Amino acid sequence: MAGERVRARVFGEVADDYERFRPDYPPALIDDVLAYAGLDGAAALEVGAGTGKATVAFAERGVAVTALEPDEAMARVLARRVAGHPEVTVEVGAFEDFVPPQPFGLLLSAQAWHWTDPAVRWQRAAAALAPGGTLALFWNGGRPADPDVRAAIVAAHHTHAPDIDTAVEIDPEPTLEAELATSWPGTDLRTLPQFGALSERLYQRERTLSTADYVAYHSTKSACRMLGEQTRANLFQAILDTAGEHVTLTVETVLYLARRQHSG
Repeated sequence: MAGERVRARVFGEVADDYERFRPDYPPALIDDVLAYAGLDGAAALEVGAGTGKATVAFAERGVAVTALEPDEAMARVLARRVAGHPEVTVEVGAFEDFVPPQPFGLLLSAQAWHWTDPAVRWQRAAAALAPGGTLALFWNGGRPADPDVRAAIVAAHHTHAPDIDTAVEIDPEPTLEAELATSWPGTDLRTLPQFGALSERLYQRERTLSTADYVAYHSTKSACRMLGEQTRANLFQAILDTAGEHVTLTVETVLYLARRQHSG
């Protein structure tokens, strides 16, 4: 777990690029979370807020958010982005160390829940939520849509960064909504008496970037941040040389919803 915690803190090296090049979350997802949660003025806790991709989306819907972010560089970008939202409070620190001042109606985590400590995350989530409160966990993923472009990017990794698992980072299997319940974190949630009324959603869209912007986006991934500087430069140059002028991504966003039970 220590290695994962270190890897979780590399995003601050490229905090501004993370904000610029990472995709937003679908408006339909925000709609679905709020419809499920029925907050009625209750506040939200966000775990691993990053640069505020999800934070701003919920704040713009009138949700008061306490946004936790462990990386100081990411938190600075986050604070800048929510400066016009007085209903957002930014806390620099880890979820594992946070003491909730009151129970929350919603605990959300965008692109971050897998970085939390598996030994305590579910107990801490249950403790942070009011009875009947909502847990919403979601991630963006996907792959280059064009098979030739995808193959070129995979080949560049095999040549210059063979330790990166391209089946995870570049060419994952397409997500099937019917399989979400049997994938993590659904598999964990189904074993926990503290949570019920489970629901999973899948959202799909396309996003086209210049190849230079794709490289900048790819550079914000933890697997690339862990590479040596020269290795990373060689990899990115190979992508620029072989992938054409643009990269269209099939973006898949998965959402897991659960309700805090009144007992358990």
